[in-house]
This record gives sequence, structure tokens and C-alpha cells, in this order.
Amino acid sequence: MNTPVPGQRETWQVRLLLGLGLTLATLLMLAGLALLGYGYYYSDRILPGLSVQYVPVGGLTRQQALRRLEEALVVQELPYVRLEGEDQAWIYSTATLGGSLDLKSAVERAWLIGRGEIFRQDLVTRARLLWRGYNIVPDFQLEPGLSLEPLRQIALQTGTPPRRAQVRVAGLDVNNIDARTGRDLDIDAAQAAIVASVREALGVSAWNDELRWRLLLGNSAPRTGHFPVDPIPVTLSFIDLNPGMAEVSAAYGRAATILSAPITLWYEEPAAAGASEMIRRTWAVDRSMLADWLIMSGDSSGGVSPEVSVDRDALDSFVTSLAAEIDRPARQGRFHYEPEAALLTLAAPEQTGRSLDVQQTVDLLEQASLSDSQRNIKLPVTISDPPVTLAQMEAMLPLDLISTGETSFAGSDEARLHNISVATAQLHGVAVGASSRFSFVEHVGQVTIASGYTEGWVIVGEETVLGPGGGVCQVGTTFFRAAFWGGYPIVERTPHAYRVSWYEPPVGLDAAVYTPYVDIKFDNDQDTPILIQTQVDRAAGKLYFRFYGRSPNRKVTLEGPILGPTKPAGDPVIEVDPSLAPGQRVQVETARDGITVTVYRVIEVNGAVVSREEFLSEYEPWPARYREGPPQ
Repeated sequence: MNTPVPGQRETWQVRLLLGLGLTLATLLMLAGLALLGYGYYYSDRILPGLSVQYVPVGGLTRQQALRRLEEALVVQELPYVRLEGEDQAWIYSTATLGGSLDLKSAVERAWLIGRGEIFRQDLVTRARLLWRGYNIVPDFQLEPGLSLEPLRQIALQTGTPPRRAQVRVAGLDVNNIDARTGRDLDIDAAQAAIVASVREALGVSAWNDELRWRLLLGNSAPRTGHFPVDPIPVTLSFIDLNPGMAEVSAAYGRAATILSAPITLWYEEPAAAGASEMIRRTWAVDRSMLADWLIMSGDSSGGVSPEVSVDRDALDSFVTSLAAEIDRPARQGRFHYEPEAALLTLAAPEQTGRSLDVQQTVDLLEQASLSDSQRNIKLPVTISDPPVTLAQMEAMLPLDLISTGETSFAGSDEARLHNISVATAQLHGVAVGASSRFSFVEHVGQVTIASGYTEGWVIVGEETVLGPGGGVCQVGTTFFRAAFWGGYPIVERTPHAYRVSWYEPPVGLDAAVYTPYVDIKFDNDQDTPILIQTQVDRAAGKLYFRFYGRSPNRKVTLEGPILGPTKPAGDPVIEVDPSLAPGQRVQVETARDGITVTVYRVIEVNGAVVSREEFLSEYEPWPARYREGPPQ
């Protein structure tokens, strides 16, 4: 026997180790290639060893697996359920009730097995799949809409309707009818019980959101392999139907309250404007009217809770008619003042204003009708005094003469005198409120035949024609002069188109009026009222406007008139008047040259000039005008 020398022995051992290493490396490479090939092949396929409801799906794509499951499980009819009431039972297939297996979700869960984030765990899972296999039980789900019809049929057979207490109003009496409790199938609970019972029978676990993808592996899922043969028992639950005693009792009480007693409405107002003595006005809403207002909505016999209320439309109609009776504007009285005796009397009565808040009254009336104690309502009536009251004027006695306006109407015919008297009467005794604006036209009103005026000569455009109210400008000019000499701010004033002899002297201090377009306005810039007193002195042919009150302690003077260049009047104008006799001629207007006139109002307070205002009047040339009868 040859004994290897030491050097040869070491060479043999090295060769052996190299051979073993090479073999191991080859095996590892082959294993790696196998794993790569395995992973590549199953990259879009379910891993082998998996089944759904014991139908193998390993090696299939998800679409293929779903088709296989649908083909394999369609022949197996879903289990039946036995719906059990107290002493009755009904058997339905779960398919009839809208039940189905969630195969798509089961396939998705199968595909996810062995595809976690940790490689080592995935290798273990894949090895177990090949060794033991896993079965996934698909979830059971119920389409609620499809189960409603059969469950409603059961509800009709087992349920009893409630009978609610009923409220009846007969005349002024309120009656009620006793209630009865009913029973009905709890459909939501029945659907939930069907799902829970079938899942339990099939071995489906309940996954929460956090564990949704932790699948049933190996023996953790019951290996039923088949759907249950016997119907799965499901216990039905019922609910009592409350007949609504509380609601009806409340409705009964509310109706009884509404009809319990009449409602009194009242408010107080001063006996006269500015007076301290109060008078009360009252109205009553009786029970029969309340019965007409009562509304009962909801048919209590049909299972709808009755509601009792009052008809707000009817309340609104009643309160609106009440407002028409109560509401009125404040009306200022007319005053007559006798300076010598410092005596002030009412020439026309004054009146307080009243206004009812309709919406607030409706709310109060509704609240009172639903109250058994507060059935007395103070109406929300706003009382308003006129801008100037007798009490205010009496507190100023004796009154100071503030200013006077004066013009002459001598030579006026009877029609013109009549119109002057009518217009002047509209302003006599009128009080101008403190810090307020006064309009001549607003107080004179419409100048028409219907309002008491007669026809007279008036300026319209560039001619003088017969029209109602000839002479009203005489009143307007006199009124303007009183405001002018009182130093009150003149807000609106329009001079006449031509010079009128009645308004001179002085020239340039007239004011035209043509209702409702041409007005005269001034502001009472004092904190006390002004009383207007007028006088038509036919004997002297004079018209006066006097302002009384508290003197503003200012001095008013006139600068001017300053006359500009004149424009000739031109040839006379003759117009035929059929009302005149043949050959008769009447002069209507005197010829007036055109001219521009400026006057200044100077106002002094405590000796110092505080204002110098210009008043400009541009008068057009105006020829003499005649009217004559038609030729013979």
C-alpha cells in the first residue's frame, strides 16, 4: 500500500473543498434561477396552493380565477334561510333576498397572499402554500333593496297598525280618542340578522378595516367545502309602534288653550295732541273667531302626529283690517292769533297720528292664542304728534311779530279777488315747524276749478290767457316777501316772465307760482316754529302775510333795486275775444320794457353783517295787450 505523503493529502482536501463549493454555488444559482423563474411566472398569477370556497385558483390570473369561481359556484345554489317570527316562519333562498358571494374581493385577497413587504415571510408563506394550501371563504353580502319586498310582505302579515289618539274640534268643544299601540317588523334588523347568520354558517369571519387584508389561512377557516343543506335559522325582531300619546295630548291641550277664552286687544292715546289725559280703545277676539283661526294639520287616525296651530294668514287679514281702522296720519291744526290780547285759538282741529305695527301684532296675537294666561294684548301702536301743536305754540305766548309781506291788488277784478282769497285761506293759521322746509305749493294744493278757484288771467309761456287761479301769484309774492324780510333762507323762487304792476314797488321782489311745477320754498332755520297769519284787506286793496313766533334777532335790509339796460316793449298785441261786444276793447296788460333787476338782502346779527344775498330777476319785454270784440 502506498501511503500518501503529506503534501499530496493537502492537495486532495483542497480539491474536495473546491468541488463541494462549486457544487453548492451551482445549487444556489439554480435555486436562485428557480425563484426568479417562479416569481416571474406568478407575477400576475395567483400563487399555487390557493383556493376559494375549495375551488382551486392557483396559477390563474385574477380574471381567470373569477371566471372559474363563477362557473364552479353557479351550480351550487346559495343556502336557504328560515325567517322565524313568534309563531310563524318563512323560507327564502338567500338569492331571492338579494344575497350573493363577494367573489371579486375573495380573488383579490387570494392574489395578495405571499406578496407582502417582507421577503423572508413571503418565502415562508409560499412554502406553506405548496405544502398545505390555503382556502378562502368568500364574504356574503345582501342587497337591501332586493330584500325589501319579501320582508314587507312579512311585515304586512305580522304587523298591526297603531291607532293614535285623535283630536276633534266640534264647535267650541275639543275631544280626543284613545290610542292603541301597534307592531311592525324591524326590517333593518332583519337584514342585518340574515347577513350575520349566513356568514356564521359559511364560516366567514368579520374583518375590521385594520385587518381587512389578513386572510384566513390554513385551518383558521372552517373547511366546510359545501353550502349548508338545511335552511339557516334567522330570528326576526319586531318593534312597537308608539301611537303618539304625547303628541296628541299636546295637540289636545293646545286646541283647548286656543279656545279657552277671548283675547282682548287695547292701546292708549292722548285725548288731544300734546295732552296728558289718555283714552283707551279696546277690541275683543271672541272664541268663535278663535275657532275659525284654529288649524289642525296631520291625520292622527292615519298615523301622522296632529299639530294644532292658528292660521297666520287669517291673523294677518284680521290685523290688517284692524290697522285700517286705527292708522291715521298726524294732522296739524290751524291757529288764529290775536296780537293785542296775545290770544291763540284753534281755527281747525289738530290730530295725533297713529300707526299699528301689523307684523308684531300678528306675532303677539299668535302667542296670546297659545297661552292660557296672557290673553290681554297691548297693541304696538305708535302715536305721533303733528310737527307743531297748540301746546307748543301756547308755551311761546305772547308771540313776536317776526316779519311782514305786503302787496297791493288794487284794481283787480272780482275773479282775481276771489282766487286771492281762496289761496290766502289755505295758508292762514299754518305753523312752520322748527328746523323744517316749507313749500307754498304743497300747502296751497292743486289750483283747479274743482278746488274752488275761478278763471282769471294767468301767464302761460309768452302770453296771458284765461285759466284757473289768476291772482295766486299775488299770494305767492306776498308770502315770499314775508320769508324774505324774516331773513329765512330762500330755497326756491322764480321771478315772473315780465314786470307786473301789482308787485311793484319795489321791482325785483316778486315770485311766480304755477302748480305743481313752479314753487316757493324757504327753510325755518330757527329752533322754534313760525305761525303764518294772513289778511285780505279789500277796502285798501292790500294783502298781508305776517310771521309770528320767536324773533330771530336779526336785522334785514334791502340794497337796490339795481336796474340794468332796458329792452323796448314793442307794438301792442290785440286779440279777438268773442265774449266782448263788437267794437269793445279791454286792456289786459300794460306795456313793460324788458330789464334785468338785482337786489341784495343784507342780514345783520348784533350789528355785524352775516349775509349779503343776491336776488336776480330778468324780465322780458312785454307789449301792451288788448282784447276786443269781433267786428260787426
